[in-house]
Amino acid sequence: MGPDLPLPLQYLRWLNLLIQGGGLASGFSLAPPTIELLLGGGIALVLALGVALLQERVRGSFWDYAMGLIAYTLYTFPSFWLGLVLIYFFAFELFWLPGSGPYSGPGSAGLLRWAYYMVLPVVSIGLTTPATWSTHFGPAIEEAMQSDYVRTARSKGMSEGRILVRHVLRNALLPIITVMGMPFPSMFNNVIVIAWVFHMQGLGSGLLGSLIGMNYGAAVDLVFVISAVTVLGSLVADLLYAFADPRIQFS
Repeated sequence: MGPDLPLPLQYLRWLNLLIQGGGLASGFSLAPPTIELLLGGGIALVLALGVALLQERVRGSFWDYAMGLIAYTLYTFPSFWLGLVLIYFFAFELFWLPGSGPYSGPGSAGLLRWAYYMVLPVVSIGLTTPATWSTHFGPAIEEAMQSDYVRTARSKGMSEGRILVRHVLRNALLPIITVMGMPFPSMFNNVIVIAWVFHMQGLGSGLLGSLIGMNYGAAVDLVFVISAVTVLGSLVADLLYAFADPRIQFS
């Protein structure tokens, strides 16, 4: 592994092995199953937005506090622990869902069969992240609700639901994108661990398997790929600013 070489030479040797030795190609070949698991982030976003909008509609009521309590309770559950609990109840006790994830993608396994095996992994991620997002979405939506354009829309007789969807949600996108970009690395870490819990092929099983087998060269290659995917996700969140607000330009 070259530990007897000076550090600059060790680094150059590792780069050569990463590119020419297939470490980069093998690492990125494991990325698609992990990225598929990020569907849980999409479910988490929908849940967080739904909770924030519902809390705005019933602000100060019993349902407002109840939804906040449920969201915070789910937030305290580690995603891997929730995954194990779901496996126990739905796979071992009720026999409703499989206790492992799919062994191949939707193209080879078939979309319905792939979705059937993805239910528990995606739910494990999707239920543990909305709390932090909804608590940030709430103030952004509340601030937008106090704007002049909302009062104008109300004076024209527009319904509250239409105001929330057409005006408030659109103008609250910037803080929502900011909040989505910040927890992306931690959510990606959750995805890696969940993939291991559900015995799914991907970066998580590859990384942890390399560490258990003391194959540290492959582990370093996979850490590089994970870092690249994480930085790419954060970059996409930053670029979405221009999509949400055309006044923002990147030069």
